[in-house]
Amino acid sequence: MNIDNIIDYALSKPQNFPGKHNVPTCRTYKQQQPLEPKAQCLIIWRSFIQYMDDQLRAGRSVNIRKFGAFTFDVETELPKISMGRQVNINADMASQRADRKNVHHLKPRFVVDEKIQYHLNRYHGKEQINPPGSQKSIYSKGFRMIYANSVPIASAAQMGKEVVDDCLQAIFLAVEDLVRQDRNLSLQMGFCCMRFTNRALTTHFANYLGKEVGNKSFETQMRRTNSPVSTMWKTNTEAMFRASKMGNIVSKPNRHVTEALSQKT
Repeated sequence: MNIDNIIDYALSKPQNFPGKHNVPTCRTYKQQQPLEPKAQCLIIWRSFIQYMDDQLRAGRSVNIRKFGAFTFDVETELPKISMGRQVNINADMASQRADRKNVHHLKPRFVVDEKIQYHLNRYHGKEQINPPGSQKSIYSKGFRMIYANSVPIASAAQMGKEVVDDCLQAIFLAVEDLVRQDRNLSLQMGFCCMRFTNRALTTHFANYLGKEVGNKSFETQMRRTNSPVSTMWKTNTEAMFRASKMGNIVSKPNRHVTEALSQKT
């Protein structure tokens, strides 16, 4: 079963998965017509995947309620001493220093939620997430963890925040219900592929994500910020969102065209 079948299953049982996603709802722009329940759920799922891809490529771990957490396994090695290294006359000084500073090696990982763990026999557990040497806490599930924010997802899908919350909650609850019924599921998320087969969970991340995370320049993105606070207050976030992939998932209506058409009718 893919995401289409999971959405059909959730919509077929509104008593088990209640919410605003079960009926056509108003869009963000009044010029847009309400969509059918399945169509708006598919748009929300597509926006959710793009949001997750942006967060992971920015070096942020994301915790999804009632589903799990996408995070990084940080492997720390000892600092590289410059004495005794092989000299490469073709490499510049900046690249050699970057190689010596790269002591944290990251790999993308997924930690499944405890409620879904109860119905699984095999899964990648917490043993796959080892805290780095700079983090001594054994309870750490990842680095720079945040909760999945439904506000940018709703803005990308051009729907209400309540609809997005109800839709995602229904999808993840349906996944738990189907796993409990021994159904085989396949979630294609672009940045990873998740398969639930015979109560076993396997997660395969995309090659581009592994290469970006393993790059020596990615460690600088794990910082909280690389610019002063004054730059953040001067940044036009609305323009940045419109130029991003999330801002172009659903094309916004042309106000002048819609007003001209409404006057003719």
